Amino acid sequence: MQAESSAGIVVSGSKESTQAGIKILQQGGTAADAAAAVSLTLGVTEPFNSGLGGKFAALYYDASTGKISYLEALDQAPATIPLDELRKKTSAQRARGYGSACIPGCAAALDLLHKKWGKLSWKEISAPAISAARNGFPLPDKQIVEFTKSYELVTQDPVAGKIYYPNGKVPEKNQILKNPDLANTLEKIGENGADSFYHGEIADQLVRASQTGGGWFSKEDFAKYRVRENPPLVQEYKKYRIYASAPPVTGGATVLLTLKSLEADSWQEIPSMSLPRIERVGHAWQKIFPLVSSNFGDTPDMADRIAKVFSPSSLAELIRNIHESTPSTPAPTPAEDDPSNSETTHFVVIDKAGNIVSATQSLSLHWGAAVVPPGTGILLNNSLSNFGFGTKKYVNSAEGGKRPRSTLAPVLVMENAKPILAMGSPASDRIPTGVYQVLSNLLDFNMDPIAAIDQPRFHLRRAKSPSEPANFFDLEEGFDPTLADALKKAGWQIGFKKRNEYYFGSVNLIRILPNGKREGFADERRTNWALSE
Repeated sequence: MQAESSAGIVVSGSKESTQAGIKILQQGGTAADAAAAVSLTLGVTEPFNSGLGGKFAALYYDASTGKISYLEALDQAPATIPLDELRKKTSAQRARGYGSACIPGCAAALDLLHKKWGKLSWKEISAPAISAARNGFPLPDKQIVEFTKSYELVTQDPVAGKIYYPNGKVPEKNQILKNPDLANTLEKIGENGADSFYHGEIADQLVRASQTGGGWFSKEDFAKYRVRENPPLVQEYKKYRIYASAPPVTGGATVLLTLKSLEADSWQEIPSMSLPRIERVGHAWQKIFPLVSSNFGDTPDMADRIAKVFSPSSLAELIRNIHESTPSTPAPTPAEDDPSNSETTHFVVIDKAGNIVSATQSLSLHWGAAVVPPGTGILLNNSLSNFGFGTKKYVNSAEGGKRPRSTLAPVLVMENAKPILAMGSPASDRIPTGVYQVLSNLLDFNMDPIAAIDQPRFHLRRAKSPSEPANFFDLEEGFDPTLADALKKAGWQIGFKKRNEYYFGSVNLIRILPNGKREGFADERRTNWALSE
């Protein structure tokens, strides 16, 4: 789906959330106001992917100053998590329930966005989400796949089951789904602002449910939560300047390292979907995945680690390792509880003045912890499971008060000091690989955005133990079978994933043309929607 305008555009994960953003823009709101409305509405209309119970990362372009800011609001481990107890559990036991949840960051990010760049009241911003939660929304066909798959999981929690499986059954296509408790929570935010999530009644409800349900939330954890405004990652690439999310969000690093390691390659004689191109990218990822995993997490020396990995000497060494050495099986990355169905949502907003928000938000796994604290309507994240729980410490080892890393990868591309692209994607490990493919299609192969997005994806699985192969490509349905056979003959293992199973990401983007026209593109792999003012 495509939208065009000389004014505002919103591209997001549901029709209702995109309409919410456009409504706010039409009321005179900024991109920040619209982004907050989109975020809140997504928590209603794409509930298993994100919401107030999860994390958020965003790049913000201020058209009046040309400055690009980065907001990191990852979920944060409660201060008192019992590490010895958690280490004795299996990854499956750590994956769901109140004991898997971290302190959510999304509401804090929306509060800061609004304080720095918003204009409208929270009552106006929250109104579309309140309406969707109170009156309900028609469940789209593409979401029925996920609702059907997760029936047994979600109905284990009686509160979540009552909301998402009315009458104990999987909802049908276009069935109206309501969440009156979430509407009440959103009304409190409308009255008191998003910061009220961390104080007073909402926080009390979340803490009480956590402590009753076997988790470790405390009022102090909520009161102390803060968004981080760290510098974004930035790299020059050919004639462009590319900004991306910074650690402990690792997706941006993977995207930029892939681009930089292959920058000198000439793609003019090599098609985007060809054996030489895919093998070059695969060999790059074999080197980049362990480099990112071993260096980036929520550590005190994070700035030093970023400077080292992106230093000219380190980049030169990476390029030599990829291009000059014989491809080998790299060491596996540290074991983490990071199942393949981790999910997110990405949205992009541009307002009439040219301010831009490129934001990704998530509950970690589909349905997060799969629990809803009574009276709140909020699905909690299960981000605690994104830590490593081995006894040997490394950058992403579990620790109270620490933030588990995430593969979110919001991106902004500048040319001649002006923004030309804002984009991102959901899909766990497939976020940075999918964002790289679409970005490379646009910048290296000069493809039309629709073709760049629609092209079948490939993803190199990240080996997480010595028993897992480091040369396994997942290929999307529609991938050229002749090319797939060529990959097998070249020594790669391959597997196929269906287009509609929420495995590969869905890249949403906005493009700004030299004449000032804006274009929004919604990836139709999921329920994404693009609209203009």
